[in-house]
Amino acid sequence: MSHHQENCSAGLTVISFLAGAVTGAAVALLLAPQSGRETREKLAGYSEELREKCRHFPDEVKEHAGSAVDRGKAMIEQGRELIERGNKLAGQGKDYLDQKRKTLSAAIEAGRQAMAEEKEALDRTLEEKE
Repeated sequence: MSHHQENCSAGLTVISFLAGAVTGAAVALLLAPQSGRETREKLAGYSEELREKCRHFPDEVKEHAGSAVDRGKAMIEQGRELIERGNKLAGQGKDYLDQKRKTLSAAIEAGRQAMAEEKEALDRTLEEKE
């Protein structure tokens, strides 16, 4: 998710929450048994409270977005380090396997050679007995 999308998501969540709170408060006030004047005073109070919260909203979003970006950068760096380490270990593993393959190939070839020599010696022994 891009940095812009994260900011939009966080902003949309907060705006949705505030809109729901305002709607809930308005419905509660309209259904409550109070005089019109008391209801208007409460609505004015809620309106001022909402205005105050909205005033700090951009700063809070910037603060959260900044820390999210910093965490994202740190995670990307950790990922790069892990990939580098994995590549190094894979290279070491390949070198090890190549060395063992050469050793095994040499052992197989030595076994073939020894078997050929033994076969020749056996064939000579059999020819001498005939």
